[in-house]
Amino acid sequence: MNLANAADAASHGWLDSLRRLGGTQPTGFFEQTAAGTAVIVTGVPFASLNGIASISRTPCVDEISELSDSPRLREVPWTIKVRGDAVDPEVVAVADDHGLAKRESMPLMLRGLTPDDAAGVPGVQRVTGTGSIPYQRTLAAGFEGPEPLFAVFADAAVLEAPGMSGYVVEADGVPVATAFGVITGDMVGVFNVAVPPAFRRKGYGRQATAAVLADGYRAGARTAFLHSSEAGMPLYEQMGFQLAENWSVFAAI
Repeated sequence: MNLANAADAASHGWLDSLRRLGGTQPTGFFEQTAAGTAVIVTGVPFASLNGIASISRTPCVDEISELSDSPRLREVPWTIKVRGDAVDPEVVAVADDHGLAKRESMPLMLRGLTPDDAAGVPGVQRVTGTGSIPYQRTLAAGFEGPEPLFAVFADAAVLEAPGMSGYVVEADGVPVATAFGVITGDMVGVFNVAVPPAFRRKGYGRQATAAVLADGYRAGARTAFLHSSEAGMPLYEQMGFQLAENWSVFAAI
């Protein structure tokens, strides 16, 4: 796999995933410039899923500055995201001007898919809108946040949208992990892998991720992408994911 080319494709796939997520919600909004800068409002009350993102390797400061003044961002928590660790000081200044002084690194990881990935994963169920409450509860517990904040992810409009799938892992009838997959072109994005604290380090996150990869391969995807936390990187590396690049994220303190 050519990591640089695959990272470019995955960046487009990630942006398309958020565009489609926002399209399922009444308050969703998406606008992208020709230079690859986008303003995103998904309808999800998390800063990481709203804001300005540039998927160009050379972000346009003027576009980031102009879009950062969008009135649509005044109603949601948001971030500025650019690819790479070396960030133009003018982009940093734009972030500072909007109170986004906290800077974090967000690893982009990639993995090629093979026919072996198509095998079924025991203990994992696809989630529909009618069975979404345990999924929402497990997702909230995994991210250790208030359950109502995760309602959008359990919305039937999201879980039953074309190319989008939610998953819950069960052990002895108890939900123990979640994941969410989005098919975009010949790629599948892995999102919302969450395991409540009491069930961690038992392989459930791996099962949830594997379910996304299996359905992705069967749907025609040949590459998987995800953004990992530092804590999650060892798991994904064990599963064959490679670090392609880091993204820089600017958020409110």
